[in-house]
Amino acid sequence: MMKPSLTGSTSFCAKSTSSRPLSATSRMSTAAALSSMAPSNTAPAGNGARRAYRGAVQRIGRRWFGRLLSVEQASWLQVLKTVVAIALSWFASRLLLGVELPIFAAIAALLVVAPSVNQSIGKGVERSGGVLGGVVLAWVAHLLLPPGPLMVLAVTMVAVVLARLLRLAPMAANQLPISAMILLALGAGTGPLFGFERVVETLIGAVVALLINLAVVPPVHHEPAERAMRELAHDIADAYDRVARALTSDRVEGARLLEDARALRGRAQATRAAMDALEDSTRLNPRTRALRERIERDERLLLSLTVLTNRVIGMSRSIADRFEPSLVADATVQRIAVEVRRIAHEVRALVDQQALDDGRTMSMPALEGPALTTPIEVPAPHPTHWVLIGALLEDVRQARESLEAGADGV
Repeated sequence: MMKPSLTGSTSFCAKSTSSRPLSATSRMSTAAALSSMAPSNTAPAGNGARRAYRGAVQRIGRRWFGRLLSVEQASWLQVLKTVVAIALSWFASRLLLGVELPIFAAIAALLVVAPSVNQSIGKGVERSGGVLGGVVLAWVAHLLLPPGPLMVLAVTMVAVVLARLLRLAPMAANQLPISAMILLALGAGTGPLFGFERVVETLIGAVVALLINLAVVPPVHHEPAERAMRELAHDIADAYDRVARALTSDRVEGARLLEDARALRGRAQATRAAMDALEDSTRLNPRTRALRERIERDERLLLSLTVLTNRVIGMSRSIADRFEPSLVADATVQRIAVEVRRIAHEVRALVDQQALDDGRTMSMPALEGPALTTPIEVPAPHPTHWVLIGALLEDVRQARESLEAGADGV
């Protein structure tokens, strides 16, 4: 894509693709009229106060009750799987163990059903371990302490401390005191098998939930990850376009330019989270074999986009700190602006080519950009701004190398 030459000159090669004023008398008349109307304005003022009060109540409600709501909701398939798992584990426990209220089985099924099989296994292990620890703790407490409400309270507090000392996973740490408390409340002393039955009951709920997740294969979250990747790529390309415009403009808002570039970090992190969710949904999922190559390619693309993000942030910082309007006429700076536009062009082309290859689009969109660039030659360093120009050239070089690596992975 681009090859730097450090002997004699620095080269970068790219290929490709109506009212009059009131008199004093009038103003006095107006003031008198308003003064005579003052008593009749009491009701509107009261209405305004009521409106302000209602607005304050609405803001408080949105602030506090909004915490109970979520934009991202579980799919109806996930809700259906959870309901079926709870029902099956309930009837299975009643059939196999003969218990009247298999609460532990229902709770286990509720907690273990997850969006992915891998999460179900992890939750099942944590849940079962927490129940087992709670059962053992309740048995020991029943043998050593006199029964009563204070015993239940003491065991619950000890279970919380014990979970912290053992560094248990969050679900196991929460389940340990809950299991001990429920077991003592329901009757740990009703028989020696009571605690054992609760463990088996929990295992039944966990196994049923896992089987439901295996039977109804969860979806692979590939489309959200690819959509986030495409949006990130176009945001990066827009950032490079802003850098190119700044290099050719004698009025640069450096702070705004740098702020917009730094905002890419949050978008890159969101894309990374989408890729992590994709990876999690593929573990132990038989539907992922055909997508393995695409996922590996997307990982390479995300790595390239991360490098491009860092480079455009570096260029924006250099411009914000050191750029002067006199540099607009510099030939090297003009050539750098052309290269930066080309980078923006190729970033868009890269993700659009992937969409074409995957069948997510049937045609490549028309992209405006230079079709061919000639080498950037720097016969001699700039006497004053050689640091800025050198930094921009290095950022361009690394961006081109990253683009080349991303293109090779397509």
